[in-house]
Amino acid sequence: MQPKLRFEVLAIGLAAVLGSPACSGSEVIHTNSGSAGTGQVGGSGNNQGTGEVTGSVAGTSGSAGSAGNDGTAGTGIDPGTAGMGGSTGNGPGDAGTSGSAGASATGGGGGGGTMGAAGMTGTAGAGGSSRGGTTGTAGTSGTSGTGTGGTAGTGPIQVLIWNNALSYGHAARVGAITYLKMREATDNIKFDTTYAHTGNVSEGPSDTTFDASVFTDANLDKYDVVFFLDTTGTTIDDSQKASRRQALQDYIEKKGRGFVGTHSATDTYQGGTWAWYVNFLGSNFDSHSNAGTSGTAIWYNNTSHPILTAAGTPNPWNRTEEWYTFKSKPESIAGIKLLLTCHDTSITTERPTAWVHEMPVMAPATRGGRMFYTAFGHATSAFQEKQVMDLIIAGIKWAAYRL
Repeated sequence: MQPKLRFEVLAIGLAAVLGSPACSGSEVIHTNSGSAGTGQVGGSGNNQGTGEVTGSVAGTSGSAGSAGNDGTAGTGIDPGTAGMGGSTGNGPGDAGTSGSAGASATGGGGGGGTMGAAGMTGTAGAGGSSRGGTTGTAGTSGTSGTGTGGTAGTGPIQVLIWNNALSYGHAARVGAITYLKMREATDNIKFDTTYAHTGNVSEGPSDTTFDASVFTDANLDKYDVVFFLDTTGTTIDDSQKASRRQALQDYIEKKGRGFVGTHSATDTYQGGTWAWYVNFLGSNFDSHSNAGTSGTAIWYNNTSHPILTAAGTPNPWNRTEEWYTFKSKPESIAGIKLLLTCHDTSITTERPTAWVHEMPVMAPATRGGRMFYTAFGHATSAFQEKQVMDLIIAGIKWAAYRL
């Protein structure tokens, strides 16, 4: 054999034993490595066994995470709950799959498996931006009606019952309290009888003791309405009568609060004993028909008023009462408006029997004091009449700026 030919045969045999060269690392773009592939490796000698060698195939990239949704805005009356943050997308891609094993080489060791292609790095999903819930509008509560001329609140109307009689005493000044209190829950009113006479009293005799200490600026401040329930005489006058009177006057004029009087509230401070009170209330009682006399009340000039409307006052209204006459015309006083006039079978002259007084606004008040009066209420039975009680309750609400 020629030397050249012998050299070529030896070269061929040597190649068969060593196998094909593997891919170099410089041919692979590494980002995320895949799981290793498996290749074959030749055994030692005589083109025998096929072994396996670990190859490497880069994995494919994971899908980019999707962007999270914006949080839902909170709503509500209280401050809104912050919206939930959007969920963040997945991070880098999943690892690549394993490379396939290298094919076995005939006569020699198996060639190394080829490297898998490099996986692309997955783009991280953007986290959803969370947006705080919008602040709900806070629910408003009425500001207290007990402030200086403040607007009416929404809690119970606070009413001071004052029923001290220092001349003629009506039994109804105590008998009415039970029926007034029956309207507390249904009409959002609280009647305070702390300073009132509440024991059994007979018709006629006047009261001999009383506690007028409630008539101070500070003590009256808690009430929306002062209710003179069948009072008579110089009803709040004690040893400190000047300060008692001034407290009530300031309560009306400087605080813009309410006042309600029934029946003999006009038989109170007779004979010029307190001119301010008489002018505020409208008049003094003069005379009356006998108790239980039939009569008729009508809307004055058929003119409506919120009190009459809220009470559903009949027009005409036939009932029995001790019908009053008065020493002067209340409607002659600025700010007084008649609601009802009446006549009865004993005294046929038409005259007032219910009216209101809207006082002018006086500093520091921001509203004028309000007064409602009705001559009804001689007997306890009057307060048992639903239509009479409806009229009084509506008068209380109106005087408290709740109607």
